[in-house]
Amino acid sequence: MKQLRNMLIAAIAIVSFSVSAQADSQNARGLYFGVSGSAMGVELDGSYTDAKGVITKGKGGAVESTPAIDLGYNWAMGDRFYVGFGLSHTPGKANIGKADDAADAADITLEADNFMNYYIAPALMVSESTSLFVKWGQSKADLKVTGNFTGAAANELSGDSLSFGSSTFFSSGMYISTEAGMTDYDKITVKDIGNASDAGTGDASASPTLAFGTVTIGYKF
Repeated sequence: MKQLRNMLIAAIAIVSFSVSAQADSQNARGLYFGVSGSAMGVELDGSYTDAKGVITKGKGGAVESTPAIDLGYNWAMGDRFYVGFGLSHTPGKANIGKADDAADAADITLEADNFMNYYIAPALMVSESTSLFVKWGQSKADLKVTGNFTGAAANELSGDSLSFGSSTFFSSGMYISTEAGMTDYDKITVKDIGNASDAGTGDASASPTLAFGTVTIGYKF
């Protein structure tokens, strides 16, 4: 996440020196509503601690394609800058990880849905109708953990999201945005995994990272 943040700052600094004199943030000002499509890749970096304290580490991942809705307001700040305040909601379900034990004694499946992202997006107009933006947000999702465990399990994903993209506004009120970014979620924990009496139970934890690319088509009022 730190490397991505540094790349975004550098890109904005470079573009700032090549802004068109005709840039007008008033073209972006106002309430907006959009429909998005995203391709998401999830990586899980986790570990399992068995009853004897032995730690096994592993990685996993999944790729999903999901629709979403986007709602917010762009506040103009001078001729070239504006700040977007908004939220995006992804109602679809995503399979973000699965542990498949060979003996079917410690299988775990992680599914997330109802993704919400509350964000702020400072933007710089680079022409009369096009802007570049950096978006930072707080992301949450409902988490469902199923499998062979009897202890407590996390029921929510929560983390920080950072992305970089561009928006183009048309005289009709329509706009199109594209962005790419990452979300780092807090660690997930599952207690007392396993049902084999001779092996005992163990605990698992994983830190999910979500990479995404999104295209949004919408209308600015």
